[in-house]
Amino acid sequence: MLEQLFREYRPGQSGEVSVLLTDDAEIRTLNREFRGIDRATDVLSFEGPPELPKVLGDIVISVDTASRQAAHFGHATSTEIAILGLHGGLHLLGFDDQTDTDRQDMVHRMGEVAAKNGIELPSDWGSMSYEETDPA
Repeated sequence: MLEQLFREYRPGQSGEVSVLLTDDAEIRTLNREFRGIDRATDVLSFEGPPELPKVLGDIVISVDTASRQAAHFGHATSTEIAILGLHGGLHLLGFDDQTDTDRQDMVHRMGEVAAKNGIELPSDWGSMSYEETDPA
């Protein structure tokens, strides 16, 4: 799905994206180190260096958080990981979700690409990593 996402939003260009599937402890460390937020999250994206335009960036996904979110939304963990990959990919393409409008735009775009790949994005999908309960 990431390939299709980049084809749609970065047509005619190619590049590399690495995806790391990890746990809450490791993503919490990365979140603290790079964002100054000391808690686990579902997905982090790191843009590639400008001097290497073929390296689009890295996406880090917590399988622990993805599993909890999948249970909440009623689909498989693999589905949630794919959805989080789309979310991270949009961040690499420069999309943001800091405002409600931007978040709605991102979720809409995620839903379009997911649907083209046979995945139905729940209408109420959103990151649950902001919740007070943080097991990490």
